Amino acid sequence: WTTTCTCVTIIQVRFGQNFIITMRRRCHHESIVACLFIVITCQLWCSCYTSSASAFAFLRSDGSGRPGAVPSTNVQMVTSEFEPNHPYFFQRQLELCHRIVTEDSTTAYLLGDKVGVHPERHRFVEHSRCTARFGEVLLHARDHASSNDEYNLAIYNAQSLVDYIDKSLDKSNNTVPVRCGLADDIARCLSTRSMYQFRKRQLECDASDSDFTPEQFDLELMGRLYYSAISRTEPYLREVGLTVDHTGFTALLALCRASSAITLTKQHCSLPMLSEPGAKLDAALSNHFNAITVAGRRFFFSHHHGLECGPKTRGKHLVCAFSSLGNGIVRHEFGGSLAKLNNQDEPFDVLFVADPAQSWYQKDDTGCFGGFVQYERRIKAASKPYKRVSLIGDSMGGSGALLFSHLATESVVAFSPQIDLTRDNHVSRDDMTLLVKEKFQTHLVEHAKEAIQKGVRLFVHRGRESSDTKHTDQLMNRLASIDPLESERLQIIEHSDCDHHQIAIHLKQRGQL
Repeated sequence: WTTTCTCVTIIQVRFGQNFIITMRRRCHHESIVACLFIVITCQLWCSCYTSSASAFAFLRSDGSGRPGAVPSTNVQMVTSEFEPNHPYFFQRQLELCHRIVTEDSTTAYLLGDKVGVHPERHRFVEHSRCTARFGEVLLHARDHASSNDEYNLAIYNAQSLVDYIDKSLDKSNNTVPVRCGLADDIARCLSTRSMYQFRKRQLECDASDSDFTPEQFDLELMGRLYYSAISRTEPYLREVGLTVDHTGFTALLALCRASSAITLTKQHCSLPMLSEPGAKLDAALSNHFNAITVAGRRFFFSHHHGLECGPKTRGKHLVCAFSSLGNGIVRHEFGGSLAKLNNQDEPFDVLFVADPAQSWYQKDDTGCFGGFVQYERRIKAASKPYKRVSLIGDSMGGSGALLFSHLATESVVAFSPQIDLTRDNHVSRDDMTLLVKEKFQTHLVEHAKEAIQKGVRLFVHRGRESSDTKHTDQLMNRLASIDPLESERLQIIEHSDCDHHQIAIHLKQRGQL
């Protein structure tokens, strides 16, 4: 140690991405002590979580100064399905882009298994606003291409992302893989007044006037919303080098979300978080991709709903109607049936509640996971003047009705609700992590139990679809500990003539809703 020697010190630092600091130098023992002191200080400072941007130098792992793939030894250390806040998530998606470019087409369907894409991902179900998996977006586009042109465009987009990330790292000294301000710019262009006017023109009427909208109408509306969003974001697609189409748009949003994810070094100890620009982008996408007349209007109050005239005073009964996923686009529901039920003798008011983020009422209007508190506060405030409060919802909306059942005083009607989100294929958001899903289920069961104990009646309707029966059976099992007399307030109603998930539509078509 008194003579100069060549030392290679490899220290694993919990700096978000678990990247390796390799120091090769001729040094004295004082230098080694100093380096260790710095590392320990950083370890203490960042013991909980850190921004993913602080560790993107690890993307250059090949020693050439070019972006490299995650070393295979490190890939095997983690699970096959990374969550966006996982330390290796961004590297895995970048590795996918590298392999899309280099792999031969004959091995395309084997590629997913080799790098850990979930084997059950037969089709890419995530909506553009719900995913950070930019590598998987392009992998799906390549493996499901219907022509050589589509196949080559997927490879072109993958190469463009690799080149863009490389240039961004060059400009930022290996700290930022995406231009600072890109997510903000996209969020801003999707939130302009002209975009709001365009959305408003696309909606033929207030969705609260009907129960459910035909699938074809929603698909056409979704197509127009996509067209407007892609057109407005064209400058940023060209900046990154992506094609100006659905695939390029999805990959661009996923890249921004992935780079905005705040990496958690202690997994399953905190809810997933986005940086401020990422949260703004998430909120802007939720506000754009929905069928609610006023963008972002999660709550819509209808005084004496369905009655053309009547007393100006509020009714004594409030019905809260929660929205489902619909046909991939959220809108207020049950307006038609509730209007037919209303009468002048005992008029009731309706509070329509929607979740345009499609998060099972877990995300708030700022793009963060504070949705439960926000929805609970707003519903509680709206319910305060009423003696009677009832809740109703279908699918995700049925889950919402059960989730907030402790706020009801009268009854709760839920059609085909989801109880356990961990194994349900309706959940397409990849930021709905295991912790988010577990907290959702805990809250739902606790509040359903609280509602039953205070006298609220819970009616859960289901068909014969296997996943729906599993959800309701699980609800029964979780509530098995309540008093036998109180358990009668929970009724599971099975409709044997319905063999699919959409039980509310089934009943509507038969005039039974």
